[in-house]
Formats: sequence, structure tokens, C-alpha cells
Amino acid sequence: MKAVPFVLVAIMAFTAPVRSQEVVRTISQDGSTLLATEGVPAQPESPTGIEPAITDTQNEEALALSVQQDKAAARTFIPGSLEVPQFTPPVPVVRTPHPPIRAEATVTVRSKNSRTLTIQRGEASTQPDLPPPPPPPPWVEPTEPTPEGIARRIWEHRHNFNLGATVYDHKVSVVNWTDQETLVRYEAVCGFDIGLLAGLGGFVHKGENYSFFLMHGDFDTTIARRFASQWQLNIPEVAPGAIIITEGDSVDTIATAPMSVIKDTIAAEKSRLLAYQAARGTYFAASAAWHAAHPPIPRNETFILRPHRGSRYLPATPPTKP
Repeated sequence: MKAVPFVLVAIMAFTAPVRSQEVVRTISQDGSTLLATEGVPAQPESPTGIEPAITDTQNEEALALSVQQDKAAARTFIPGSLEVPQFTPPVPVVRTPHPPIRAEATVTVRSKNSRTLTIQRGEASTQPDLPPPPPPPPWVEPTEPTPEGIARRIWEHRHNFNLGATVYDHKVSVVNWTDQETLVRYEAVCGFDIGLLAGLGGFVHKGENYSFFLMHGDFDTTIARRFASQWQLNIPEVAPGAIIITEGDSVDTIATAPMSVIKDTIAAEKSRLLAYQAARGTYFAASAAWHAAHPPIPRNETFILRPHRGSRYLPATPPTKP
């Protein structure tokens, strides 16, 4: 008789975990059956006991999202803002007068603007001697480049554009560059204004970043034709938007790819680039007008040289430790 309480306690301890995981069947407000366990939120019960399948609408939404992500990855654009700040005149330089020192020797010359340039040898310098240069780094035996390193170098060369160009009337561009892999010089005549990309450091083409450097000049043919009797002007002819390779291997599509990349970028961002270049023109015009109205004032300049220990102008003395 005394063993009964012990058996009851054992049975209760064994059934407690099972009872805590009992499934509770409830009815929701909309009449659907909900299944829940203790500590787990209630979930709708499938009428057939089978998990609901993904509908066609969900498949279409997932497909549309995937297409949008692919389009974003393949997008061609210029990141960042293309706003140009207004020109602000520079702050005047404050000239601090130097305290007079004893000069050992003085040489003065007159410059072309009727000002003087004076060089004085003053008192000996009190600065400590410069420390000796550090020893050269140890020699490292060069190693063969790895396939990953070669692929990385080629990728950098293909995504780094260094171009020079002459733009005629903002319609025709004669572009020059050198392929970094073959070291072959290329020239192309393009039916668009590559100068629209001037001032930009890079862009994104089909989801890949490109660095960009351009040195170009704008050529106004209406001014040049005034001197046609003295100077024969030959302007290349090309259809708008066309690209003609006039120098280099025109069959090498990889080496000539920069022109297609630049053409696509200009076409994708032409409205922003036109506004950007107009703002840059306004900025440079305001800067030129201000500097023309405020030319630098010529001043007399004086340079003071203070000989250091070891100079031939000082007596022979042993150097000091730094």
C-alpha cells in the first residue's frame, strides 16, 4: 500500500511532458480550425491535412522580382549626384609679416613686373640634424603571377579607361587610347560628344564599375573656317551614333569595347549629362570672370635661407645626434 503514492508520482512525471505538448483544437473568428501547441502560435489547419501549395500568383510575383533584380544588376548609369555647386570666390590669403633677422648676405633681383626678388642668408639654423635614411628593404625574389592575379590584372585593364579626344562642334569625337594588354594604339571616330563624360571619375555599365579619365578639347569649326584660306581643316565624317575604328585592330572587339561602353553610358544618361555640363560651364565662366576682375597683385618677395650644420657657410663642426 505504501508503494502507490510513488507509482502515481512517477506516472504524473512521465505524462507531464506529453500533456504539455498536447494539440489543442480551437475555432477562429472566421470559422477555420486552428491547431496549436503550448508555447507555439496557432496555425490554420488545412481542410485536407495537406500543406497549401504555392499559387500561380506567387510564382508570378517571384518571377517579376527576379526580373527586376536582373535588370538592376545589368543597369547602366552614373552613380551619385551630378549637381555642380555655385562658384564661391576664394578666401584672401593672410600674409603674416616675418620678424626681422640678421642677414649674412643679401641678393636682390628685379622681376619682369617691376617687383623685386630677394634672397637672404640668415643666421645658422638651430634645428637638429636630419636622421640617416632608413636601410633599404630586403630583397624579395619575384614570384610567378598566379592565374587569379593575371585575371585580376586583365579585369582592371578592361575596366579602366584612359582616353584623349578632340570634339568637333559637340557632334563628332576623335578618340585615342592604348590597349593595356597588347599595347596597341587605337583611334576611333564617333558620332557623339564624348566630352559629356568630362569631369566624371567613373560609371556603371551593365552592373560593372568602370573608372574613367578623359583629356579632351572642344573645337569650334565655325571659328576655324574663317581662316580656311590659311589652314585646311579636315573634319572626319561619321553618322550620328556610329563608331568607326580608324587605327588599330578593328577585329579585336575586346580592345575596341570602350567605345561601345561609353556610347551606351551616354545614351542612358544623356539628359543628366547635358544638365551637368551646362552647370560646369556656368561654374567655369563665373570663375574666369572673377579672376579676370581680381588679378593677382605683384608683390616683393623675400626668401630667407638659414644654413644648417655641415653647410660651407658655417665652420666645420661635428654633427649632432638627432
